[in-house]
Amino acid sequence: AVSATRVVAPCAGVARTGKSRRASSRRVVSSRASSGSDRASPLGKVLVLGGTGFVGSRICLELLDAGYDVTSVSRRGTPPLVDDGDASSASKSSAARLRESVDWRVGDASDPTTALDVLNEGGFVGVVHAVGMLLASDLNALASGSGSVPDADATYDKVTRVTAFNAADAAARCAEGGTRVKVASGDAARGDDAVASLSPPPFVFVSAAEARWDFRAPFDWLEEYLVAKRAVEARLATLNGEQKLRASWLRPSLVYTFEKPAALPAVFFFVLGNAIGIPFVDRPVTVDTLARAAVRALADGKTSGCLDYREMERLANEPR
Repeated sequence: AVSATRVVAPCAGVARTGKSRRASSRRVVSSRASSGSDRASPLGKVLVLGGTGFVGSRICLELLDAGYDVTSVSRRGTPPLVDDGDASSASKSSAARLRESVDWRVGDASDPTTALDVLNEGGFVGVVHAVGMLLASDLNALASGSGSVPDADATYDKVTRVTAFNAADAAARCAEGGTRVKVASGDAARGDDAVASLSPPPFVFVSAAEARWDFRAPFDWLEEYLVAKRAVEARLATLNGEQKLRASWLRPSLVYTFEKPAALPAVFFFVLGNAIGIPFVDRPVTVDTLARAAVRALADGKTSGCLDYREMERLANEPR
C-alpha cells in the first residue's frame, strides 16, 4: 500500500468530506492538476514533513517564495482553514496560497516507507523535518501554535526521533540508489548533474535550543522531549560525517509571531533573560526568521551542523 496519498485543498467543484484521508493505494487528485498550473520548478521539489504545523507551514511558504515545488506529508494532510476573524488579510492570503500551491499528502512519518515512497517519485532536492510535539496530550493544541492534537499513542521518541530517523535514512538511501535527491545549490539548480551527484543531499531538522543543556531538564516530559531531539542531532552528525547527508539542525528557543500576541509576554522575558546573560537562555526567533534560515541552509550548498539563534538570524538576512 502507498504510505502517503495526495489530497486536495477544498475549492469550487471539489467536495469536502470534513476528514483527511489516511494512506491508501488510491490517489486523491490534486486540484492543481486540472488547472494547468502544475508545471515543475527548475529548482526542484522539497519534501517537508510536518508542513501543516506552525513552523512547517511557514517553511513551506518560504520554499514557495524561493521558487521550489513543495510536497508536505503530515497526519492532517491539508492545513486548517483560517477562520479567525481578526487574522490579517496577509495571513489569509498566505494560507490560501499554501492550500493551493503545496502538494499535500496524508501520511504517517513514523512508518519507514512513507518518506521513502515519496522521495522515490524523484525530482526532490532536499528534505525538511518540522514534525514536532511539545506536550504529549490534548494541551498540545494550545502550545503548538497550530492546534495540533497528538495521537493517543504519541510519544516524544515516536514523533521526533523515529520520524526524523526514517526521513534522514530515506534521503540517504535515495541518494545512494541514484534517485534524484540532489544538492539544492546554484550549480545544481542550473542543471549541473555532475556537481549534484558528488554532493550529499541537504536535510534540515528543527531541533530546540535546550538540546544543548548538559544537565537534566527540570521536568520529566521536557527531558524526554530533549532526549529525542539530541538523538536526531547525533544521527545527523553521523550521516554528515559519512558524507551521506548535508544536514543542518536549527536550535530555536521560543518561536513566535506578532500575529499571535498571547505568546509575546513569554517572549519578552526570554529576550530580557538573554540580554542580561542568564545562562542557557537563548533569544527567541520569529517563525519567519526560522523559516528563512531553514531554506537558506537547504539551498546554499554549504551549511551544515548546529545553527543557534545567531546563525539563524545571519542566514535569514542573507540574500537569496
